[in-house]
Amino acid sequence: MKLQGSNILGQEQIDLLTTRGLNFVWFPKQLETIYRFQYQNGAAYEFRYRAPIILILYLFLSFGIYQVLPTEQVLSWLSYYSWVGIIVLIAWILSFIKKLNQWFDYYVGIGSSAAVAITFILINVLENGQDNVLFHAAMMYAIVIIYGAVGMRFYTAIIAGWVGGLIGILVSTYLNGDIDWTFLNRTYTFSSFLGMTLAYATDRQHRENYLQNCMIELNRIELMQQAQQLSLLSQQDALTGLANRRYLDETLDNEWRRTLRHETPLTIMMVDIDFFKPYNDSLGHLKGDQCLKDIATAISSIAARSGDLVARYGGEEFLLLFPMTNAQQAKIHAERLMNAIKKIAIVHPCSSVSPYVTISVGVATTIPRLNDSISAFVSRADHALYQAKTNGRNQYQIALNEEQIVDLT
Repeated sequence: MKLQGSNILGQEQIDLLTTRGLNFVWFPKQLETIYRFQYQNGAAYEFRYRAPIILILYLFLSFGIYQVLPTEQVLSWLSYYSWVGIIVLIAWILSFIKKLNQWFDYYVGIGSSAAVAITFILINVLENGQDNVLFHAAMMYAIVIIYGAVGMRFYTAIIAGWVGGLIGILVSTYLNGDIDWTFLNRTYTFSSFLGMTLAYATDRQHRENYLQNCMIELNRIELMQQAQQLSLLSQQDALTGLANRRYLDETLDNEWRRTLRHETPLTIMMVDIDFFKPYNDSLGHLKGDQCLKDIATAISSIAARSGDLVARYGGEEFLLLFPMTNAQQAKIHAERLMNAIKKIAIVHPCSSVSPYVTISVGVATTIPRLNDSISAFVSRADHALYQAKTNGRNQYQIALNEEQIVDLT
C-alpha cells in the first residue's frame, strides 16, 4: 500500500519513531490522524481486489463442509453460514463507495466480528461441540482472514477478532451450546494469536514505509525550497536584494514584447549615485555598501505596482522599469524618486552639490514599434542620465524621443 508522506514531522522525529517509536504501532496524535485517513482510503481500495479472493476461499471451504455434512443438517447449516459470505459481499460493495472510505474500519470491523461470532456459534450450537475439523478450519479461516487479508490496522483487527469470539461465547452459552474449550483453545485462540502476530508485523511495516515516504516528502520539499532559493539568488543582487542584471534583461525583454503587441507605453529610469566613489573612498566600503542598501530601499518604494521592477544595473547604478507608464506619469515617478532620496538624508562629506547623498536620473518613455530595439531604448535613458550629470547632478532628465532630451526639473 503506497501512502503519500506528510511533512508535519521533522527528520529527527521520524528517525526517533523509526528506531523505537513503532513498538506500539502508533504515531503521535496529529500524524496518526493523517495516517489513519490515508490508510483507510488505501485499504478500502485494496479490499476491492482482496474481497473476491476471500469469497473464493469462503466458497471453497463451504463446499468442503457441505460434502461432509449429513443431509438433514445442510439447510440449517447453509441458513447460518451463508451470512458470512453475505457479510463479505456487503463489505466488498461498500468498498467501492469512496465517501464511505473513512468508515472502512467500522464496517469491516463490525462485519469481521459478526463473521467470527457466526462461525463460533455454528461450532458450539449447531454441531453441539462435535470435533468436525472443517468447522474448526472455518473458524481459523475467519480469524486469519480478519488479521491478514481484510486490511484493518492492528488494534482494529484485535477488537474485531476478540469481540466476535466474545459474542460467540455469550450467544452459545445463552443457547445452551456445548463449548469444547480444549479444541477451541487450539483453534480459535491459537489462530487469534497467530493472526495478531501477522497483523502486528504488517501494520508496523506499513508504518515504517509511511515514515520513509514522510522522509521522501521532507527531502522533496527541501529540494524544492533549495531550487526556489537558487532561482531567487540567480535573479537577485546579493548586496541590495534588488533584481540583478540578468533578471532585468529577461523582464525588460518580456515587457518590450508585451508592449509591442498591445501598443502601450513603457518607461525606464536610469539612476546613478552622485560622487559615490569619493563617498566610498572617504568612509570605507562598509559605509558604501550600507549607502547602496539604503538607496535601494528608497528606490524600491517608488516601484509599488506588481509589474514594476527595480534592478541594480551595475556598481552604483540602478534601473527602474515601469510598464503602462507614459511621459507625464514618468515625470511624477521621477519627482517622487528625488524626494525619497532627499528624505533619507545620507550624509555625504565629499559631495560638491549637497551635504547629503544625491542621485542623477535619466528617464526614457516609448511605445515600441517593430523596428525599434531595446538597446536603443536603454541608450536613450543612459544619455538622459549623462545630461543630468553634465547639467550639475542632483536632478533628472527626460528623453522625449531619440533626438531630444528635455530638462523638466
